[in-house]
Amino acid sequence: MFSTRHHRGPFRSVLVSLLAVGILGGTVISPRLASADSVDEKRRQAANIADQLDNLAEQMDALGEDYAQSLTDQADLAVEIDRAQADVAAAEAQLSQMRGTLYMSAVTQFMHGGRNSTLTNLFASSGGVQDSLQRSQLLSIAMNQGSLTTDSLDATATSLIKKKAALEKKRKQAVSIGEVANKRLGAAEALAARYEELQSTVQGDLVDLLREERNRREAQALTDAQREAAGFSSKYASIQKKYGNIPKVSARSQSAIKAALSQLGVPYRYGMNSPGKAFDCSGLTTYAWGKAGVGLKRNSRAQFNSLPRIPKELAMPGDLIFTGSPIHHVGIYLGNGTMVHAPRTGDVVKIGPIRWWKVVGVARPG
Repeated sequence: MFSTRHHRGPFRSVLVSLLAVGILGGTVISPRLASADSVDEKRRQAANIADQLDNLAEQMDALGEDYAQSLTDQADLAVEIDRAQADVAAAEAQLSQMRGTLYMSAVTQFMHGGRNSTLTNLFASSGGVQDSLQRSQLLSIAMNQGSLTTDSLDATATSLIKKKAALEKKRKQAVSIGEVANKRLGAAEALAARYEELQSTVQGDLVDLLREERNRREAQALTDAQREAAGFSSKYASIQKKYGNIPKVSARSQSAIKAALSQLGVPYRYGMNSPGKAFDCSGLTTYAWGKAGVGLKRNSRAQFNSLPRIPKELAMPGDLIFTGSPIHHVGIYLGNGTMVHAPRTGDVVKIGPIRWWKVVGVARPG
């Protein structure tokens, strides 16, 4: 019988060697290789999480601008309601004045012994003037004196009815827009909660790996943006010649840039335009160009639709850079492939690279 008592040392060495090369029933992975595979897997996890976060951020941008659009609609409608209320008040005052004139005409004719039998019957009735005066009878009296016409009173009364109906319609629209705004805000906040929840699941080594992945993507985006911007510069003259009526760069663009840069680090928040406190993307551009003396529409889509557009190859510092389809983000170009913008919930006003492939348009404010 074979004994291992005197051969334990050599046998153990051989056994370890066999295990290491996988001779005894399957391959055994060395600790170093297992560690490398684990890190690669975690890097893949970090990249996947970064993709999910970017996708959620894109959706939040879109909903944030939808919400900003609702706020713009509310503000515009509030102005219209104020005007409609003023129109109704003016029409009511006019109609009241016309009725007063009509009444005084009737009283005057009666007091001076007018022969109108209708008038006599009115004042002779037991109910008195207040109970008996009828619009059609008063009209016939007043028309005799030329103080009113049937058409003018009818037109005023009809106009008042229409104005009141228009006012009521706008009030209902305001309620509807308010409900839409609340739904959009709720949806955006739900996405923001999912974004934060996903970030909170990142633990241990994944925290550093996710940060590295994001930094890598940002650095790559900056390199790509600067390379493309350099390509634009080399073609600037030929492209400018191709497009005839390109608006000149405003001297106020530097003022807008300075105003935007003064807000670096201010938190992002939906629908906000509050210097030093919070901005959304279009709130920042509205504020910055407002400080330069140029009024802009309140959301990115309205800004894009209301401003002179230029080819992205001709973008200059101060121009507005629009991304998304439909448009849901805007920033202020700084040159060299970068812009200052308010990115998304959980972020702050900052300078970042432009993803030129996402750019759907460039506009040049006054």
